[in-house]
Amino acid sequence: MKSYYTLCLVEISRLWQMRREPLKALANVASLLKEPVGSSQSYDIKGILGDEIEGSIEGTAKMIRITRGVLVQCELSAEVKLVCSRCLEVFLYPISFTAEEEFLPVADVSDDSALPLAEQSEQFTIDDRNILDLGELIRQYVLLNLPMKPLCRPDCPGMS
Repeated sequence: MKSYYTLCLVEISRLWQMRREPLKALANVASLLKEPVGSSQSYDIKGILGDEIEGSIEGTAKMIRITRGVLVQCELSAEVKLVCSRCLEVFLYPISFTAEEEFLPVADVSDDSALPLAEQSEQFTIDDRNILDLGELIRQYVLLNLPMKPLCRPDCPGMS
């Protein structure tokens, strides 16, 4: 009986850790990079946001092959934990946004040769294994959509 109880606790702990893992929005685009310009594929996004921002996100990303790389168009909704600037209470703040960014490959998919990229480029890149990471794009767009002075409600009276 004791071993069954221990196994249950281990399973509950494992499930809790899975639920709290940060979002890993990785997509292998090797096949898309080999297709003609205009080809596309979709990717569903759902997960927990990382350490800097606490909350959850879900939505879709459409990846379109373009001449230089991959154009990513996202429609995302997030629910982020914020602290009210008046009463200092924690509350959930819903965000919906669209994002459109170009990702450039660092290596040619046909022969694995390096492609020229400007040093310290601000561009989003596709790594040498043809993995496109949407994590940084999502982080930046969530931060851009947060209010300067978050309020739990418009008529918040502040601290009492």
